[in-house]
Amino acid sequence: MGSAVSAIFQWTQHLSEKRVMRSLHSPVEMRGCSSSQVNTNNQWWESKIPRGEIMTSIQEFDLPARWTSLIQDNFSEAVHNLAQMWPDEQSLLVSFRVIEGYDHDFAQDLLANPEHHFLAANQALRQFLLDAGHGNILPFVRIEHLPSDQVRTVSQLRADDIGLMVALDAVTTKISGVRPRLYSAVFECIACGHTMQINQPNEQELIEPLECSQIDGGCGRPKRQTRFQLRQQDSHLINSQFIELQELPEQMKGGIQPERIICIGEQDLAGKLNPGDRVKANGVLFIRSQRKGGKDTPVFDIFLRIHSLERQNIPLEEIIITEEEEVEIREIARQDNVYDILTNSIAPSIFGMTYIKKSLMLQLFGGVARLNHDGTRNRGDIHILLMGDPGVAKSQLLNYMASISPRGKFTSGQSASAAGLTAAAVQDATADGRWTLEAGALVLADLGLAAIDEFDKMNTADRSSMHEAMEQQRISISKAGINASLRTRCAVLAAANPKSGRFEPVSDVPFTSQIDLPPPLISRFDIIWLITDTPNLDDDRKIAEHIIANRIQGSSELLVNEGSLPDPARPTATKKTQGKKVADGILSREILRKFVAYSKRNVHPKLTDEAREAIVKYYVETREKGGESTDSVAITARSLEALSRLAEASARIRLSQEANLEDAERAIRLTKLWRHDLMGDHYDETTLQSGKKSSVRNQEKVMIDIVSTLQNESGNSANLLNVLTEAERNDINRSKAEDIIEKLCREGRMMRPSGYDSLQVV
Repeated sequence: MGSAVSAIFQWTQHLSEKRVMRSLHSPVEMRGCSSSQVNTNNQWWESKIPRGEIMTSIQEFDLPARWTSLIQDNFSEAVHNLAQMWPDEQSLLVSFRVIEGYDHDFAQDLLANPEHHFLAANQALRQFLLDAGHGNILPFVRIEHLPSDQVRTVSQLRADDIGLMVALDAVTTKISGVRPRLYSAVFECIACGHTMQINQPNEQELIEPLECSQIDGGCGRPKRQTRFQLRQQDSHLINSQFIELQELPEQMKGGIQPERIICIGEQDLAGKLNPGDRVKANGVLFIRSQRKGGKDTPVFDIFLRIHSLERQNIPLEEIIITEEEEVEIREIARQDNVYDILTNSIAPSIFGMTYIKKSLMLQLFGGVARLNHDGTRNRGDIHILLMGDPGVAKSQLLNYMASISPRGKFTSGQSASAAGLTAAAVQDATADGRWTLEAGALVLADLGLAAIDEFDKMNTADRSSMHEAMEQQRISISKAGINASLRTRCAVLAAANPKSGRFEPVSDVPFTSQIDLPPPLISRFDIIWLITDTPNLDDDRKIAEHIIANRIQGSSELLVNEGSLPDPARPTATKKTQGKKVADGILSREILRKFVAYSKRNVHPKLTDEAREAIVKYYVETREKGGESTDSVAITARSLEALSRLAEASARIRLSQEANLEDAERAIRLTKLWRHDLMGDHYDETTLQSGKKSSVRNQEKVMIDIVSTLQNESGNSANLLNVLTEAERNDINRSKAEDIIEKLCREGRMMRPSGYDSLQVV
């Protein structure tokens, strides 16, 4: 009872102080405001009373003096630098840890009453600059590094958080354009010419005077008897931007829609974020009533007025690694069989595929992205394409990789559009119809891995957007007047099925043309695995026994959800006592994710001279071999970068800052293997780019030469019978020659100028 009386007394005292200090400290100007806004403000304070919270004893009028003392004692040099950097820098960044060290009660009052502190801090900073002779600048105090108990996810926001200062860990999904907003409006009475100033705390409603106040020298006429004109030149306009934040993928519970919140960034915070940026947004939560049928409802939407932004520039910083886990990671990396341990840890339920899993292991760690002196960038992420018959566990591999990779995203090409993968320009109905950018899967997977199943089922127009996203690792958006560039620094793991259902080994069409993907897009993959479902007695028995045993070991999903059985995916108490490493040399998902994050954050290897020489030697020797055709190219310069990335990833697994000869040889062995599986001993880049085997290209070239020679001899066109006769002399039978001629005519490389029996090269 006593606490409630004390709370009521302090609330009443707060309201009386609010009336006295209204002109300086209140975020809402009571004079000229609608009764609904006053009621909303009172209801908020009344909602605090039943909880029995005791307000701090710090008075509002004391805040500017305390902030002045804090700035003078701790930030004098920073304020001087701010004055020198103006207008490039417009904010003074103040760490909450410094405020807490200065005065603990003062810091707690800041979290409970942030709006009063923001006004007092800005007033103290500007007075400090005025005394120093810098009266022409108006900077802001931005408070960052809030304590961990003030950090929330979007789905954790509740009514108790309204009005408090909180921090949101989220990813930016949508931004609007930067628009000017009235912060303080000056109105002129048309009847008497009297002017009055009204603060505008609501970004969605313009507050106009209810009457021309006689107290300030006006005529006293109400709004219905006069007209108030906005004087824009005397009003205070600020930059404003709507930002939509979404909770991080790793914070979401399985199977639910990610929560989003609309935020408002003002002043120098407007225009700082792009879709896909991970950010910690510090600010104050406020509410606006939902409207239905033109009327306000008792249900409110929550918004965040951003006070400061902490850009998360540290790669994969959301994964917290303790000192004990760091020691364990280093112990694993020092083991001789570390590559076998990590390979076995990738999709243990899938039998075999050892070399494919080794390449996926290297893709998890990735190479080092490098910036050059001329401003160009070399990507470090490794792209892998899995081409396979139906039922060879491609989707299972993709799902597993997306789950263990930090910032992993899984999507299906059949249900993904270009906008869903890259970025979309959306017309926002809630923001006056303005166009905004919304990030897609590749942007949200920045610094992670994007697994795209059914890659060949995407539309042609949608697939074309992948070229820039994979090689330059950015997306240039030019839609609806929006010109922006978003980062997609993620590894792409794609899966594709053959067009005819199964791959045909004996065919004139190469394997890469039996899937519905254009050659330029296929060439952007560093590794292309061919997975065929070929009957083999020994392997079939092992696979069958493995699948059945794996199914028997699994637990009933219904019983796990009911709580009758433990979740097998979660580490049990016995496993925790044994450490993070599970039996049989397999790491748990948790430690594997942290291993990858730790390595990417701290290890940036460079190739040694021996490794560089080995890669160059392999490239030159392979290049000299050529191919079966005169136009064959065995390897291209793009493969050099792929080999370097694989070698760097191999060094990262050992937590080594140098990629040595062993790493380079591992990359070369893996490259030789997938090239041999795809095309045998005579790997041909021209086959990959043209979609035709060398034998087919040779036969087409022979037919064109025959027609061209006979055409020159006759002076007009070649006779079909003579062409077929010459083709048989070159070991091309009649039916094959007719098929080639028909195909060349369809492609427009040959024509029949005088009927079916005449041929001419175009």
